[in-house]
Amino acid sequence: MIPPAGASRRFDDRPEAHDPLLSIICAVRNGEATLRQMIDSYAVQQTVQTELLVIDALSNDSTWSIVESCRGTVVAALSEADRGIYDAWNKALPMCRGRYVAFIGCDDRLAPGALQALVAAIDAQPADAPDAPHLIAGFNVLTRQGTPVGLLGEAFRLDRLPRRLMIAHVMAAHQRTWMIAAGGYDSSFRSSGDYELLLRERKGLRVKTLPAILAFMEDGGTSRQRWTPHLENFRARRKAGLGTALSTWLFVRAIAFTALRILNLK
Repeated sequence: MIPPAGASRRFDDRPEAHDPLLSIICAVRNGEATLRQMIDSYAVQQTVQTELLVIDALSNDSTWSIVESCRGTVVAALSEADRGIYDAWNKALPMCRGRYVAFIGCDDRLAPGALQALVAAIDAQPADAPDAPHLIAGFNVLTRQGTPVGLLGEAFRLDRLPRRLMIAHVMAAHQRTWMIAAGGYDSSFRSSGDYELLLRERKGLRVKTLPAILAFMEDGGTSRQRWTPHLENFRARRKAGLGTALSTWLFVRAIAFTALRILNLK
């Protein structure tokens, strides 16, 4: 059933004692064409140590019907208006029960073995370990209409973070208590909120890189638009206190590389 315009809906089927290692959040709006495929990619490898939550931005297609038909695989869901993907993710944080939280788009898919790799990495550290990583990341296969076209991600280096986000964000696991303490994402961003969070919290940031492909990421999302991300990256760097000269040079360089990429695609 498609919710009436403006209607808010939710469900939470988890038992009180539910205590997983990893929560996965999917934010969606009008995702009827791809959402079930994403859910299926999770279902074939889900365990009692994982949970999947869906945050729907009042879709006016059959998205909510798909979510309800997948109850059991989707353990909790919310459908209400939001101010964009980072606002949706922030709403999901207090709903999650996992020690770590990962994010995936409705047109993305989990890679085979992704949950096993992440759960093993999380379980290897005691919950109260003072040196536990804030972020556990792997690699993403970039796809266009389902066809692989590239590989995203590289081993994390803190000294290179001001220059670029080398982390493949889809299915990267974020320590939930760390995210909450950081205040979550800045929802004024539309595509670079994940980069802004890491820049904001870069002091003492601990990242573990897994030699594993965690997701297939479909090209064409907000963060892959041609020009807007560069403007937002510039704003994120300035907000984080990086110098105007460095921020401007990195912005100009990114614009030049994007222009060359567009020309090569023609």
